[in-house]
Amino acid sequence: SSGINAEYGTENQQQSTEQQTFQQNTPNFVDLPELTAVSASRLLPAEKSQITLMVVGDLKEGGSVPLPVRVVSAKLKELATGSRQTVVYVSHDKYEAWLFRFAELAGCRLIQGSAIALNFNKKYFNFFTPINTCSNSSLVNLQDRVTLWFERLCEGSLPRFSHPDIEHPA
Repeated sequence: SSGINAEYGTENQQQSTEQQTFQQNTPNFVDLPELTAVSASRLLPAEKSQITLMVVGDLKEGGSVPLPVRVVSAKLKELATGSRQTVVYVSHDKYEAWLFRFAELAGCRLIQGSAIALNFNKKYFNFFTPINTCSNSSLVNLQDRVTLWFERLCEGSLPRFSHPDIEHPA
């Protein structure tokens, strides 16, 4: 029994070390332009093949950013480097009603770290919802899930949701 507990303790220590490394390597900020009513026409381009990736989140008290928002925004920024996609940050608090329409159309929950791939000209979008936990394995796994979602988005193999009447955020 003590061998099992010792092995389990070692596994927990390894996960804890991985978690600390993961959090240290994930910036404590979102290094993305913010989508606002003023910036929308620039950040939601009308080019037919242009997709804007919107990461949803809000700052916590004291200015920190929830870890899922940091992970998703950093990974999408990395993946979109050199591509035609633009990655932006959208405040859940400021644009909750606008963002909720996307979640409602997709039948998904809108949570911190959700991402929406929006083709404003062709009037369709794709939706990503992160795992809503903070366990050691789920945060590390979140990077893999974002990568897979982005790859499938680029392949065109994700379901597309129509948004015929959604205008720029106001």
